Amino acid sequence: MVLVACPACDHRISEKAVACPSCGHPGGREDRHGLVPALGRVAGTYISANALTGIILGSVMFVSAAAVLITLILSQH
Repeated sequence: MVLVACPACDHRISEKAVACPSCGHPGGREDRHGLVPALGRVAGTYISANALTGIILGSVMFVSAAAVLITLILSQH
């Protein structure tokens, strides 16, 4: 495994890494296909897999909490 410097933050990452774990900048691989790399390049920005997971999980929790609150409010009438 060869470690190379990330072009964005200079942390050392594997040359086979999809993205830098520190800043989320895409790795050196040219064959980045799949859901996470595609979503990570939304609107020309770089989002790490951890940040993307947090955003999705937070959104689901927010919608769930709103649904519970709406159900409680409507059941009182």
